[in-house]
Order: sequence, then structure tokens, then C-alpha cells
Amino acid sequence: MGKLPFKVSSIVEVIHRYMTDGRITLKDKSVSEPATYHDPCQLGRNGGVYDEPREIMRKIVSDFREMSPTREQNWCCGGGGGLVALDNEDFRIKSGKPKKEQIAATGAKIVVTACENCVSQLQTLNSGYGLNVEVKYLTELVCENLVI
Repeated sequence: MGKLPFKVSSIVEVIHRYMTDGRITLKDKSVSEPATYHDPCQLGRNGGVYDEPREIMRKIVSDFREMSPTREQNWCCGGGGGLVALDNEDFRIKSGKPKKEQIAATGAKIVVTACENCVSQLQTLNSGYGLNVEVKYLTELVCENLVI
């Protein structure tokens, strides 16, 4: 496949660009619960999209907490590479233990990500380990906090 005659952007990049250009307005610091962001492997490591979701989160969330390690060094949630499609919840829970520990260490009550597989896996970890967090898509958080 050759080079495309246009730039392909993720929805995260589009939301960030629209926010930066003033095409959309987000409620400022409207979410008071502590929240963290999980870097999806495809969007982060493969796409290099790290700053944009954090800037969106920092606009909306008053108590944004980074996981450690983060960005390129952030642990996979355990759902990558098709593992989320496995009909073996015990295996998925065990494979996500490092991510569970990262999330718990932040004290966040909301975990946000931008990937369908990650949301599914993070929900599995949430119930499997009793994390008692809310798992949200970044697009969902944005929609809930748009100024109309």
C-alpha cells in the first residue's frame, strides 16, 4: 500500500484539534472525581498519540492523575492482540494484574481510554478485582462535557 494523499487522524486527534481551534467548547474542570487515562497500545505506541488525550482530560477533569509508568512505558491492559476476544475471563483478569495495580495506585475513581478493546478489558479488571472505578471512553467523557 502506498502513501495516502491525506492525513488519517484518530477521533482523539480530531477532538483535540476541534478543542484547540475553538470548534467545540468543553466544560472546564467539570469532573471533580479523580480520573486517570490508560494509553491504548495502538493509539499510543503505534500512533504516537499521548499528549492530546491528556490535554482533553486536563480541560475536563480537575483531579487528573497519571499512572506510573506512563505513555510508552505504560502497561498494556491485557486486552491487546485479540486477547479481549478470548472466552477466558480468568486468563484476562490474571494478564491484566499489572494494569490493575497501576490503576489502584492512582486512587482514581474514573479510568478513561480511547479504545474499545481496552474499555472491555478494563471493565473485566474492574469487576474481577473489585476496583470500584468507572470505566469510560474518552469520547463519552467529551460528549458528557460539551458546552452546547
